[in-house]
Amino acid sequence: MPSESRPAPSVVVAADGTRLAVHELGDPAGAPVLMVHGFSSSTQRNWLDAGWDRPLAEAGLRGIAFDLRGHGSSDRPGPGHYDVSRFLGDVDAVLAATGLAGGRPGYLGYSMGSRLGWRYAAVHPDAFSALALGGLPSGDPFRGLDGDLARRALAGEAEPTGAAAFVVRLATALPENDPSALVALATEVARTPFAPADHAPDVPTLLMTGDRDDHAPDTASLVDALADGAFAPIPGRNHLNAVTSRHFKEQALAFLAARTRP
Repeated sequence: MPSESRPAPSVVVAADGTRLAVHELGDPAGAPVLMVHGFSSSTQRNWLDAGWDRPLAEAGLRGIAFDLRGHGSSDRPGPGHYDVSRFLGDVDAVLAATGLAGGRPGYLGYSMGSRLGWRYAAVHPDAFSALALGGLPSGDPFRGLDGDLARRALAGEAEPTGAAAFVVRLATALPENDPSALVALATEVARTPFAPADHAPDVPTLLMTGDRDDHAPDTASLVDALADGAFAPIPGRNHLNAVTSRHFKEQALAFLAARTRP
């Protein structure tokens, strides 16, 4: 939820009626950057609590961050509303509603938000001026997910293993989360495996991952798939605390500021 000092998020309605919460950060007159958080997180947790507001302003950037469906202050639609095509459509809706469509904003993502940015930019090569993607593994963390096992684990009826254990652990990590919605989301997203080397963005892309991140230890290998890509480690950080890194903020925002116009 927004703090008392911040305005409430605006609402963008996706093509299927899902209401998406959109937050503004940084310099209101700055070059625009679409920001997308990770799985089981939110704009509040991933960007605001992690201290991205002031660095965005100092870099002359206007952050437009939205809560993914099933997360944060956005709607939690029922099963059948979490396939990858709907997440791509949500980016369409936010870009159009905020006036960014056709303007080539920058894109800043983390973890699941990085996978979404990679997918979107690969099929919409003119959508963004540049991508800064954090915590992006070369494989699919939801690969092999047994959704039924994850659902039974939430009900206390089974002990999860493999991808189900990973998803259940994250889905139940924060008190504001809706674990059932997040398990449904992961189950449906897993039906479209993330295979980044098969279709990569053409725009300048900076990949950054904590050097202690065991969820995305192979990010650097993705540089070979990119037409204009670079990798930089985030010193001393793992997958959960990389977003608070000053080094991550400075490097990612400088990269985007140099390539994005107001």
